[in-house]
Formats: sequence, C-alpha cells, structure tokens
Amino acid sequence: MMRKVAVYSNALMMLTSVHHIYGAWVYHTPWRLHVLALSIPMLIINWFLVRGAVSRFKFYMFCLVNFVISVILIGLYEGMFNHLMKNLLYFSGLDRDTLLQLFPPPTYVMPNDFWFELTGIAQALIAVPLIYFYKKRLI
Repeated sequence: MMRKVAVYSNALMMLTSVHHIYGAWVYHTPWRLHVLALSIPMLIINWFLVRGAVSRFKFYMFCLVNFVISVILIGLYEGMFNHLMKNLLYFSGLDRDTLLQLFPPPTYVMPNDFWFELTGIAQALIAVPLIYFYKKRLI
C-alpha cells in the first residue's frame, strides 16, 4: 500500500528537482537549488522505506516524511500555492501590486517562462493523486 504513495512522491521529487534546476539556470538564481537538499534525500528515503518487510517504525517514518515533505512542502506549498495559485491569479487579471504582495521578488517571478511555469503547475497536478492515495491508503 505504501508503493503507490512512493511512486507519486518520487515522481513529484524528480519533477521538483528538474523544475528547480531549470529555474536556477533560466533565472540565474542558484539558490533555487536548495530544494535538492529535500528532493534527493526524499527519493532515497522512500526507496529504503518501501523495501522489504514493513515494520511499524518504517510505516510511521514513511507516513511522516511523505506527509511533511511531499504533501505539505512540495505538493501544497510549492506546487499549488507558488505555481498554480500564482498563475491563476496572474492570468485572471489580479492587479500587479496585490500579486507582488502575495509573491514578492526575488523569491517569486511573475509568469514569463512557459517551461518553468508548466513544470511548476505539474507539481500541483502530481500532488492531487499523491494526496488522494496518501489519504486513502495510509490514513
């Protein structure tokens, strides 16, 4: 039952890594690479936790790290707020001052690169089945 969650979590971590590497390159912001300190260990942790027999400890560790890192930090915050919400508000015509208050530079950039925004929104799209399977299978 943990494997389905691990598949979506790992897909999210791989996409997030690519997204942030691309963002660091295209925007000349190497600090965006900080997410690799979460995504790469998360891939390794999931690999170890879903192998072999599942003890109570492994199960609870799996639930904890996937909920905090994959669901909350990357899925909800990074994918849904930082990208999906930003794009929805931007393209709905919300005034620039409000956008800049919600998404202040230099941390955020208004949509101006198709691939960066597409991969950012894709994080939110992968988070939906991740949250579904997390809730259905683990809780």
